[in-house]
Amino acid sequence: MTGYHVGAAVASLVAIAVLPHWQWLFWVGGAIGIVLLPIMWKALPESKPTRTADAPTVPLSSLLRRPYLRPSLGLWLGSFMGLLLVYGLLTWLPQIMRAAGYSLGSSLVMLFIMNVGAVVGLLLAGWVGDTKGIKPSILVWFAVGAVFLALLSVRMTNPLLLNSVVFVAGVFVFSAQVLIYALVSHLFHADVRATALGLTSGVGRLGAILGPLVTGGLVQAGLGHPWGFYVFALVALLALGAIAIVPAHPPTLDQPDA
Repeated sequence: MTGYHVGAAVASLVAIAVLPHWQWLFWVGGAIGIVLLPIMWKALPESKPTRTADAPTVPLSSLLRRPYLRPSLGLWLGSFMGLLLVYGLLTWLPQIMRAAGYSLGSSLVMLFIMNVGAVVGLLLAGWVGDTKGIKPSILVWFAVGAVFLALLSVRMTNPLLLNSVVFVAGVFVFSAQVLIYALVSHLFHADVRATALGLTSGVGRLGAILGPLVTGGLVQAGLGHPWGFYVFALVALLALGAIAIVPAHPPTLDQPDA
């Protein structure tokens, strides 16, 4: 998942380099896609079917029955909130910071720094999740993310302090969402794991749609700063609450509940 944020960081650098000719961002992005297409076509193997003809099919409704009901609902809500944060921040952070009085160049640098923080955070979160447990790590990640998102509502004149807060926010906010995907893989048994992961990501994409809309509405109303960060901090706390109801270990299928 670090590749996503490496690309976002590079896009920030390209934006800084080509301003005010923003159209070049689309030319560069399109050219990269065209170059990668034949490489991916040749290098990526086709998936081979693993299910045998006589293997039982697990119905989608099994995720809404015990023992999967509670983890499904908690993870869906957590993913919804997590992707609302990711896409709300990635889409509107420069405009929110401009509304706070920072220059466009400084705001784009902050977006770059936040994505660098995301890369560091993903590497750190993977190690912490493996050693300390995935669910406890998610709870800590969303809690710390909420604190630093709230701190960004304060107008800071010291560039080093400001960029440090932006960096730490990136470390925790973006990798919290990826830890949710890891928790799905940990909690759901192999026969429903892919479906559970797909639904968790799909419900989360509704948050990815809503995040830019809500943040854009606040920016349009002149409330992007500080209210945008108040909203983001609240969303992080709601995600924390959603994950708190999810069990930390896979359910035993022969028990009535988990």
